[in-house]
Amino acid sequence: MKITFTDTAINRLKKLMSDNDRIVLDFDDGVGPFSDEANCTLALSFNLLFVGPDHDLSEFGATIDSNLGTVYAKPYSLDQMDDDMTVDVNEQYLRYSLAGRGGELDPALGVKKID
Repeated sequence: MKITFTDTAINRLKKLMSDNDRIVLDFDDGVGPFSDEANCTLALSFNLLFVGPDHDLSEFGATIDSNLGTVYAKPYSLDQMDDDMTVDVNEQYLRYSLAGRGGELDPALGVKKID
């Protein structure tokens, strides 16, 4: 499995990142330290998190290779993704999206910095 961040996404995301941050793709299902509550609709929701080194990532036992570095994820969330995923920026709405070969998985990917 691999995630490719587009150049546009990388340029915007690097403004949020610190050198010691870990990248987490959090399936927002109400489980884990960064997920406040599950989404009640049939839509899938993910958040891209830049997490400081002091946070426990034991819930995120899966790793995904990317051109921005290793991305941590909940193992069962990989079932929702294609083998090749892309994170891009919709310039019109200034929001991020997560997509695979099958189409957009999350057209409004949340992005957060967690120190």
